[in-house]
Amino acid sequence: MAKQTRPSEPIRDLIKYLSYTEGRDKIYRITQYTTRFLLWYYGNNKASQFALEKIQNLESTVSNSRKLFRMLRSVEFLQRALDALASTDNTEASLQLIGYLGKSLWLLTDHVVWMHKIKLFDVNIKKWSETSARFWLIGLLALTIKDLYKLQKLSLSLKELKRAGEPVPRQRLESDITKARLQFILDFSDVFIPLAALGYVNKGVGAGGGIIASVIGLYLVWQKTVPCK
Repeated sequence: MAKQTRPSEPIRDLIKYLSYTEGRDKIYRITQYTTRFLLWYYGNNKASQFALEKIQNLESTVSNSRKLFRMLRSVEFLQRALDALASTDNTEASLQLIGYLGKSLWLLTDHVVWMHKIKLFDVNIKKWSETSARFWLIGLLALTIKDLYKLQKLSLSLKELKRAGEPVPRQRLESDITKARLQFILDFSDVFIPLAALGYVNKGVGAGGGIIASVIGLYLVWQKTVPCK
């Protein structure tokens, strides 16, 4: 009987990661913002029209696909906003409420933009795109401040545990601080995407922020779905 070939451990981990919608979306997101960066870079360096069209087609395809995948995710963000009401920390609750409510409204208005692009109905695309970007910016700024607030709280707790000499909770807190730092960098990097859409920074900066946030997001989802053995 022929020996059955089994995929190696890294391949199995990759297959497991790709089985999650969130995992696949992070890869699409990296592709989307990498192509946006290339469009900005080559557009400013006189690349051939043929190359620009190919990159533009890839960016448009991935971008529209992600909009479809995100359909109704605004409900998830709305639920996270409502979850904030259960928090006993009023500052953190307020920032989470504003943050996820902003992201929920961003996706709702972004759905309208997408429906216009696939010709379901006509809207003022410039107005709706700017409104969507503003909601996203408000949400991301609130979540970035929340990340900093959470980091401060965790750092103070860690100092208290160090003084008390308690090793086990300390190790857990150090891990939480690392995750909170990554989340802060992710949210802060994402801020540059709506800033670019609104014309406050150039498109290259916005795309660069999107790439950084996407890579961190990919890592965080990998840690969650393919835990270290």
